[in-house]
Amino acid sequence: MNSRVYAYFILVSINYSSWGDIWACANCANGELSVTQLTEVRIEFVKQQILRKLRLSRKPSVAVPVNSLPMPVAQGQTLSQGSDKPPEFDDYYGRTEQKIIFPVEGECLTSGRYPFICLQFELPPDVEPEEVTVVELWFYKERDPLDKYNQTFVISEAAHWDSQQQFKKTKPIAIKETDIGEGWVRVELAWAVRVWLEGRERFHTLHVACRTCQLRRSPLSFHEKRRPFLVLYTKYAGKRRRGRTLECGATTSECCREPLYVSFKELGWDDWIIRPAGYHAYFCKGSCAPISAVTQADSYHHNIIRKYFYSVSNERKAEFKPCCAPTTFSSLQLLYMDSNNTVTQKTLPNMVVESCGCM
Repeated sequence: MNSRVYAYFILVSINYSSWGDIWACANCANGELSVTQLTEVRIEFVKQQILRKLRLSRKPSVAVPVNSLPMPVAQGQTLSQGSDKPPEFDDYYGRTEQKIIFPVEGECLTSGRYPFICLQFELPPDVEPEEVTVVELWFYKERDPLDKYNQTFVISEAAHWDSQQQFKKTKPIAIKETDIGEGWVRVELAWAVRVWLEGRERFHTLHVACRTCQLRRSPLSFHEKRRPFLVLYTKYAGKRRRGRTLECGATTSECCREPLYVSFKELGWDDWIIRPAGYHAYFCKGSCAPISAVTQADSYHHNIIRKYFYSVSNERKAEFKPCCAPTTFSSLQLLYMDSNNTVTQKTLPNMVVESCGCM
C-alpha cells in the first residue's frame, strides 16, 4: 500500500474510530443492544470524551453552588463567541477561551480619603501573557446620592510587599467614568494583567475607589449574586464549517444523522457545568451502498477509499463493508466550575457530529 494512503487511514482511524464504534453502524449492533441501551452507551461515551478533553478523571468537586454565581456569569453574558477560522490548536483537548476569577474582600495596606475597597485574587497558573486578549473587572455598583452626575472610579494595584521585600506603593492602572446608577460596571485591565503574568506574579490586590461618590462606604456590592469577578479572555479557535448531511426521518433507511440530546442535569453534572444546560451531539445510522458504489462516488474521502480499494487483492476486497460514520464534526463550548472554584470557558473539538457518510 502507498505510504501516504496508509498514513491517511491511520489518521482517519484515530479521529473517527472511537466515534465510529459508538455513533456509527447502529444497525450492526441492533441484534445485541436495544435502542435504549445504545443511547446509554453513546451518552456514556460523550461523558468520557468531555472529561478527557478537559484532562479530568472525574467530575470536579465544587464548593461554590452554581446557582449562587454572579448573574452575568450564570446567564452567560461573559461568553466569548467562536469564529469561522480553521482550528489552530490540538484537535483533541479543549482550548481555554476564558477564565473567571472571584476576588475576596481584602485588607488594604494604605487608606484614602475616598470610599474604597480592596479585592484580593490569584491569577491562574495555566495562562500565558501572550494568550490574553481582553481582561475585564466586573463589579456591581450600588446607588449613591451623587448618581445624577457621572461617577468616576480609579482602579489601582494596591500597595504591597513584592518578592524582593520591597514596598510597592498604590499605582493607578485604570480610570472608569460611568453613568450607571445601579448595575454592573466593566473595567478593562488587560495591560496590567499581562504585565503581572509576564512577571509570574500570581497574587494581587486591586484598590477600587470612587472619587466622586458622596457616601463614605464603598458602592461595590459583595452580595452573593452581585460579587465582583475578573474575566480573562484568551485566544481561541472557532467551530468547523458544517458539511451537508441527510437528517434521519421516519422513513429514512440510508446513511443519515440521528438526533441525540445530552442533558447535563440528567447526568448529574449541572452542579459544575454552568452552560450550556445540554447539547445536541447527534450520531450516524443507516445503510450504505456496496463498496463498488462507494468507490465510484466523487468526494475526497471516496477518492482515498478508491485508491486503497484498488491497491489490495481481490480476496481482501470482499472484506470491505462500508459503514455509516461521521465525516465532519464541530466543537462544543463549555463554561464550567473547577475544583479551585475558578470558572473556565473551553472549546472542546469534535463533540458534535455535523455530517455522516459511508466510510
